[in-house]
Amino acid sequence: MKFQKMTLVILLSLMVVGVQAATQPGFFHETVSQSITIKADPAKVWALIGDFDGVAHWNSSVERSSSIDEDRDSLTRAIIFKDDLGKEVDVLDERSDAEMTLRYHVTSSPWPVTRYTSMMRVSRGATPGTTLVEWRGAFDVKGILIDPDGPPTFDMPSGPIVFGFDIETYNRSSPSEKSAKRDKVTVKIITDMYRVGLDSLKWVLER
Repeated sequence: MKFQKMTLVILLSLMVVGVQAATQPGFFHETVSQSITIKADPAKVWALIGDFDGVAHWNSSVERSSSIDEDRDSLTRAIIFKDDLGKEVDVLDERSDAEMTLRYHVTSSPWPVTRYTSMMRVSRGATPGTTLVEWRGAFDVKGILIDPDGPPTFDMPSGPIVFGFDIETYNRSSPSEKSAKRDKVTVKIITDMYRVGLDSLKWVLER
């Protein structure tokens, strides 16, 4: 009987943990999407975007990028962001020259996210001589613990300002304040990163 009670307690505990993991404050599934029209031929645009580990050639927020692992099935790139924002590691899942699309997932980044996937697509624009570029992402914002005596929370990157957001003020916030802000802030930062990337791509191709 004692063993059965212990088993029941363990099962109930696991159920509670599962519910908390799905509903804890600050844990949300999000999607972001940005697009831009560029005065250039699609093939010329794809030549830049399709070079998976050459993102530093067109994205002004990237200090440098390089291939760190390559085999028959996948290509992994390491991205170092400017202004000491940190490092991101991306794994290429699919690349199609015919459809001018690439899909990848992020295995590590400075941002408090998990299950982060992204897609870029190049297609002909609405008017002759133009190209439409779409950049979409999906991710889960990591939840944080409200218990002040619990483990330390996952802070945002250090530094005064990241894409117009005061990171130091965020990191000094209380846990309850962070749980209310994290989802909104993370979505804004990643959205702004996509916007900066596309704007700089346009500048490189149209200058």
